[in-house]
Amino acid sequence: MIPHRNSIDPPEGVITALEEVADRYRTLARDLREDLASAGGAEEALDLAERSTLEMLAYLPLSPVYSPFCTFHRPGAVDCAGCRYAARYGRCNEAGSPYDLAIESHYRLVEAVQDHRWDRISGGHPIPVEEVRRALEDQADRVMDLAIRFRERVRRARSSEEVMTVKTEFMNDLVGELPVEVVCRSCGFMDHSLFEAKNEALLGLSRHWPAG
Repeated sequence: MIPHRNSIDPPEGVITALEEVADRYRTLARDLREDLASAGGAEEALDLAERSTLEMLAYLPLSPVYSPFCTFHRPGAVDCAGCRYAARYGRCNEAGSPYDLAIESHYRLVEAVQDHRWDRISGGHPIPVEEVRRALEDQADRVMDLAIRFRERVRRARSSEEVMTVKTEFMNDLVGELPVEVVCRSCGFMDHSLFEAKNEALLGLSRHWPAG
């Protein structure tokens, strides 16, 4: 976690950390396009869809390091006293808190992506390679646009509450349309476990910052 060095709201350290998150997603989008250009066939493209999805989920700014409210690591702090988020929604490290439930649903979504098997849901049908490529190209463009707008909105935010709202909207936009899910739809496949886990994660994110 980043200490609050002063009383500036929102904390500059958190803004900088979130800008770095935006830059990671911009890099991910560029890498996705480059890897897609060199992908030899359907199997490589499908593997790329899964890998890029897991990377997108890994970069989500869910850690308290990205919370403008976190007071735990202020100099001399021994607990969450003074945290405005804890005062409203409970301490984030308590079992069953909105934050805890959001983290749990995020883990379940990651597991659903890891358990995803193309051969299991395709039923032996051929993979439309060009449709997969177009879907992933569109995803790269979408993630790039989201990251650019997120960086700009975070820098313009005028309160910690606004930062949380911007951050939550960004995460919902990313989780709401993941590469592996988009490819499933473009191929006409259904992975119910994956779709259910995604919807659960979206619900967890929305509840984690209900003021947003």
